[in-house]
Amino acid sequence: MSKPDQWVITTIVLLILLHLSILAIGYFTAKFTYLAAFLNIAFGASVILYWVVRQTQIKQHHIEGREIIVLLAEVLVIATAVFYLATHQKSNGIKIMQGVFFGIHLAVLILALVFMLTFKMNRLI
Repeated sequence: MSKPDQWVITTIVLLILLHLSILAIGYFTAKFTYLAAFLNIAFGASVILYWVVRQTQIKQHHIEGREIIVLLAEVLVIATAVFYLATHQKSNGIKIMQGVFFGIHLAVLILALVFMLTFKMNRLI
């Protein structure tokens, strides 16, 4: 296994452990939604930042519909998390959305880890 692949796998494992620790701490302190909102903001911002950096490195831009959908979904994640933190809304709808977004991010990380451990790549883009 190449060194960059090992770094990516290590990073993914650390992010999964971070998610699981937020889940455990939130469960025991009853502040899961509050902690998940911060993690959702960080995760969504990192996805958008990664996309922006990659787009500045590309000379010929071809943006697909799937990219736009993912970026809009991450903007929605960030907006709902900021709304929850700024207004301290206690409605169940916002809390459920934070939990769902948290679960989606965790599922994506687990799938990425399975993908990285299953397939051998010559070069990570």
